[in-house]
Amino acid sequence: MPRMIVADESRIQFLRQALLYLSLPILCNAFLPFTSLRTNLPFEDEISTAAFGRTSNEDYIISAAALMTQQTCQMLGIKSVGVDYGLVRTGVATTIGYDPKPLTILSDMNSTEVSQEVVKICRAEQATRIVVGLPLHKNGTEANQTTITRVFAAELADHVIKNLGPKVPVYLFDERYTSKEAAARAHSKDRNRDLHGQLDADAACIILESYYSDNGHGAELVEVDPRLYEECVEAWKHMRIQEERRLEAAQKEREARLLWRKQAMDRDRHLEQELQCTPSKKKKKKKKKKK
Repeated sequence: MPRMIVADESRIQFLRQALLYLSLPILCNAFLPFTSLRTNLPFEDEISTAAFGRTSNEDYIISAAALMTQQTCQMLGIKSVGVDYGLVRTGVATTIGYDPKPLTILSDMNSTEVSQEVVKICRAEQATRIVVGLPLHKNGTEANQTTITRVFAAELADHVIKNLGPKVPVYLFDERYTSKEAAARAHSKDRNRDLHGQLDADAACIILESYYSDNGHGAELVEVDPRLYEECVEAWKHMRIQEERRLEAAQKEREARLLWRKQAMDRDRHLEQELQCTPSKKKKKKKKKKK
């Protein structure tokens, strides 16, 4: 009887792990239909075997869960910066994995200034890619703002390569209806909220949400002109050399200060020891003769 109880507890544990595996896509915002999940499970037989007691090896479940996570949550752990570019205001958001948050709204800046600020934010957030919303008509055709955004994205890509290197890509991603969705979300939280000039960062969040939920599919990589690309890479290499020299000089200066402080402490300690070893000369008090 006790053996049966242990076996049942073991099976229950495996069933819990199997259910966790089946729910991973939902937890990762994949929202795939359960029926399609059941028909496409790569390790379904192994999970059934482990859950119903035909084997006690739980490695099957762990491998299956890892594979499903990799397939459905390809953007997990990748930190990005989202940009909702506009001529008057530009919203900026960031995310790691599937949790975007608004950062700031850049106002009264030209495209060069906005590019420089986005690069600073990307460096501060340690992001590895930038996603710029691409405005399109409802039917998917390009508008005047689409051309303006493409020009900005190309300039941003130049600044990124010069300052962050060629391994930080810039993507364009469809941003249709993001502003309306941001307004709807804001109204649902507070109907009396003044939305003028406040939704750009929220729209950047929605751009990132859409980009991550689609695992980046449909995004357009911003290509840099080959001639400009080489110049930008050379500028980045030169900047890295200068930065390494600056850090090396700062390190040497810090080590020199530490050495001077250590020597000063050693001198003080030796001086204190010498003072302790020197015998003190006490003045003898003369006794006054009584008259």
